[in-house]
Amino acid sequence: MRRERPQDFADRLPRVVPRAEDDVSHLSDEMVDLLYPGRRPRPFSLGLSFEAFEGPGYATAVELARLSPGYREEDSHGSLVHHAEFDPGAARTLRDLFDLVGRQPGTEVRVDGKRAPYGHELWLPLFWIFVGGEA
Repeated sequence: MRRERPQDFADRLPRVVPRAEDDVSHLSDEMVDLLYPGRRPRPFSLGLSFEAFEGPGYATAVELARLSPGYREEDSHGSLVHHAEFDPGAARTLRDLFDLVGRQPGTEVRVDGKRAPYGHELWLPLFWIFVGGEA
């Protein structure tokens, strides 16, 4: 028969910080993801960031990027950078945009708004599975 282990000093201390907040609406999405993973589910998105470039496809690329609900422009060191995020329902638009800007220097693939390794080689081909399944 085993004897129960007595509480140590840390077990006897009152909780200083509650284990979880009941209401997380005042926190940003990023903070909720860090503190309470999975508590506020968001749809998966994949995006591209590309710099302004000279060429015939630039106007079309900007037009496609502006179809993104999360489109924004940013001035980075004197160069205009376009950011566009797409959900799986807009996979064809993302593919068409990548066909135009994928070979341009400075193009980055972002997974849920963050840089991720193997974006061009892994994430984009996985996202192309959704092409044709748009509503």
